[in-house]
Amino acid sequence: MARDLPGMYWDEEKKRYFPLSSRPAGAAKTPIVGQATPSPVPPKRARKRKSQASHLSNRSESPYPEGSDRRSGRTYRSIDTWRALNSFHQLYPSSKSRSDLQEARDAFVCTQSVESRLADSGPLPIEFGKTVHALCARHEEDVNGGHLWIGDDAGWLFVMDQKAPHDSWREFTMGTQITSISRSEHLTLVTSLGSPSCILIANAQIAGASLLREFPANVCSDIRCGHVVGKTILVGGRRGVVGFLDAEQDQYFSMRSDSDIFSLASQDQNIVYMGKRNGVIQRWDLRQPTSNPDLILNMSEKPGIIAGGAPVQHLRTLHGYGLLVETMRGDLEMHDMRYLRGTTPLLQFEGHVSSYAHKLGIAIDPKENVLFVGGGDSRLRAWSLRTGQALHSLHPATTSRNPFSTAFHHPIRALEILSDAEKTYMWIGSDKYLHRLELGSNSIFR
Repeated sequence: MARDLPGMYWDEEKKRYFPLSSRPAGAAKTPIVGQATPSPVPPKRARKRKSQASHLSNRSESPYPEGSDRRSGRTYRSIDTWRALNSFHQLYPSSKSRSDLQEARDAFVCTQSVESRLADSGPLPIEFGKTVHALCARHEEDVNGGHLWIGDDAGWLFVMDQKAPHDSWREFTMGTQITSISRSEHLTLVTSLGSPSCILIANAQIAGASLLREFPANVCSDIRCGHVVGKTILVGGRRGVVGFLDAEQDQYFSMRSDSDIFSLASQDQNIVYMGKRNGVIQRWDLRQPTSNPDLILNMSEKPGIIAGGAPVQHLRTLHGYGLLVETMRGDLEMHDMRYLRGTTPLLQFEGHVSSYAHKLGIAIDPKENVLFVGGGDSRLRAWSLRTGQALHSLHPATTSRNPFSTAFHHPIRALEILSDAEKTYMWIGSDKYLHRLELGSNSIFR
């Protein structure tokens, strides 16, 4: 009986061993008696692998070239490269009842010790178990009396019916702190800090359809902000931006930066403004994604102010020409993008109290006439976006129900303005509490 010797093979014709390196090309391996022959791959698995290979070979190519532009720091990857980096999870809830879906979600997150929940009933304010970080109408139609999305620092995403605030439920968990919720047309984007960093994309045109994307650390991490305009989504994080020209497709592009991205805003479908940790604001044209962004402002170098300490926490385009800027140092101002005058603003909103510890809430009425901002001193303030006049100073502090004269117990981290059939309200997230402030008739704000 021939034995299996390491590095040797048995020649049955010559009845002797030879080195494996001298085996003739194409010679079949002679099975050795007593050695198990490897079982072939089952035909079913072979067919599956062949089908997968055929599917990958037939995918459409990315509109961007594979590789990177070392000069500008941007990288472009096709769908195959992205899938190799990370596999996405697409969620299409079936037509089950809400209780069945809730049980499935609870089972999905049962390994996480999170105690965030809404109170079962009771008057406003509603109490959460964790700090509220983001508020946004779930979809465009929800602006007028629909549902509100609420994100907390434990990663929970809640849905609340504005008409019945006690009728609220946990929709999903991102695992880590929710940093932003933004909406444009039929798409809503939710971002989480990480690690790993995730985004959730909800499409109002497809009932119950959501797409969860989890980013590898080498693609994007520490996501601070997100922005959606049309079908394009952008997320900003540690030293760069990642974007999808079509939110529901896997092709993405990225741009590396010398500083972390803290805020994003868009002027139209193509022009994007980026606010950085180092106080720099840049403008990027998505029609030429390989070009270098233009320097617009450097808030850290304003004359007469100590340099540094001005991370740009909020950016918002207004009236078609204005750019609202809020920094961690306390700058709150609007610049005219048509006629930039260095760091000199068009309007400066005096009296804002910022915070180095928290990102504060900002809201603007639908007509873009009034700016509401939460202060680091836990007070709510308002200014006219037409004149810059402080509106909170016009209301005498004669009643404890005046929201401008009474300090909240904690800093205001999230604001959102929504309406019902008759009135306009502002929802206020302060620590783990959600408050509602009646602003007035819809004829004033819409």
